[in-house]
Amino acid sequence: MNYLLETVDLSIAFGEQTVINKVSLRIPKQRFTSIIGPNGAGKTTLFNLLSGQLTPSQGKIKYKGQDITHLPPAARTRLGIGRSFQLTNLFPKLTVRENIRLAVQAAQGVRFRLWISQADQMRQAEEVERLLHLV
Repeated sequence: MNYLLETVDLSIAFGEQTVINKVSLRIPKQRFTSIIGPNGAGKTTLFNLLSGQLTPSQGKIKYKGQDITHLPPAARTRLGIGRSFQLTNLFPKLTVRENIRLAVQAAQGVRFRLWISQADQMRQAEEVERLLHLV
């Protein structure tokens, strides 16, 4: 099976403190996967390793079969790996639907336009509804 993301014996230590210890995981394509655990379990450190913010002490990270262990964050972004931070107040006065519409517009490469075709509006609205239904 081809995996979207895979780690092999991924580890990182800060001094004498090992935070991630030989974590091997495989995330299949087209699957939602969650990383859960209590505070201090290493979730953020794992995401920092996957996104390239941190370099592992040992192990490998593969994306679509390609070893990306030593790629910097910008190179990983160009491959399609993105990291978002929990900022819940960017557009606090917009509805959930409006926030999703902005994300859909960004994903479709739509920049500010005073006029937008009805067909484009309909495509965006359909994608917003699809995402809302998915969640």
